[in-house]
Amino acid sequence: MIDGGLCSIIQPTEENGQLHQQRVSDIGDVNYGKIGPNSIIQTVAALKEKYGDEKADDILRQGGKGYLIDNLPSEMVDEKEFISLVHMLASSIGHTETKTILRRSGELTAKYLLKHRIPGPIQWLLKVMPAQQGLRILLSAISKNAWTFVGTGKFSYDSENEKKIYIENCLSCRGLHSSQPICSFYEGTFEKLIQTLVVSRAQVRETECIALGAKTCTYRIEFPK
Repeated sequence: MIDGGLCSIIQPTEENGQLHQQRVSDIGDVNYGKIGPNSIIQTVAALKEKYGDEKADDILRQGGKGYLIDNLPSEMVDEKEFISLVHMLASSIGHTETKTILRRSGELTAKYLLKHRIPGPIQWLLKVMPAQQGLRILLSAISKNAWTFVGTGKFSYDSENEKKIYIENCLSCRGLHSSQPICSFYEGTFEKLIQTLVVSRAQVRETECIALGAKTCTYRIEFPK
């Protein structure tokens, strides 16, 4: 999963990789609308990394998020907390800077997973597999715990034909309108994981965004020629 336990579900799959979907409502008895704390923790870390502690703390205070300065979450959080934080940043520092912060937050989230949640043998196995197989297994593993990072949204993917990831009702742009794709938290997370575990020069780019009027946020995965 994006915020814990990915290691427990990476395993070979018989799926054909055409289009896989995972709805929150398909998972059974879960806390709907809850997502992992890294969405908050790493966004604050990225904000501090870019602006320094003092300015970052000022941005949080002025945006009504001062409680995060000394009280970061350690358990699953209401998805509204992440949505609210993104809206605050978009209003305070603008969409372009928010996009930069969110992408870095996604990268930091991926680094956390690689260090704490995905065992070395699993990482080694994915790296030595053919890229297409490794991508299929990685995306299948992520989809099984998609509720931990998309909340009440919906995650799906095509690992075979177009190599795309889709997030419907995406949290990081929910209620926002922008002149550019803004959901770079997921872009950064997916790219870092794929680069580290599958193809080192892979790129993930959001090509369609709900904030631009699209029905679904779409991320294209590109392998080097």
